[in-house]
Amino acid sequence: MDANEFLQLYRAGRKVFANANLVGVDLRAIDLHKLDFSHALMSKANFTAAKLCRANFTGADLSYANLSSADLHRATLRHANLKGADLRKADLRGADLRGANLSWANLQETLFDGAQMTNVNLDNTKT
Repeated sequence: MDANEFLQLYRAGRKVFANANLVGVDLRAIDLHKLDFSHALMSKANFTAAKLCRANFTGADLSYANLSSADLHRATLRHANLKGADLRKADLRGADLRGANLSWANLQETLFDGAQMTNVNLDNTKT
């Protein structure tokens, strides 16, 4: 699914994009809060400065995605793959990251206050 198709469905009222293929999609600076992206394929997607608070990314593949300056507070990222993701200046306050893979991610100036981080892989992260 490309960005245009995604936006068309979203504007039509669709809130669930579970298992969607959004690899490499460019959705920067868009309000996508409370959407369900569980188990979606989103590697190399661009979510720079996007509003993703309370979104569900359970089991999603966000490897090498750009989430810099994204608002992910209170988002669910349980068992999500964020390997190599750019999370610089992202807001992950209160997010559920249990079991997530953050290896090789850039976490410079990322906010984690109140985040649940049990069993998170933080190998080789940049802080």
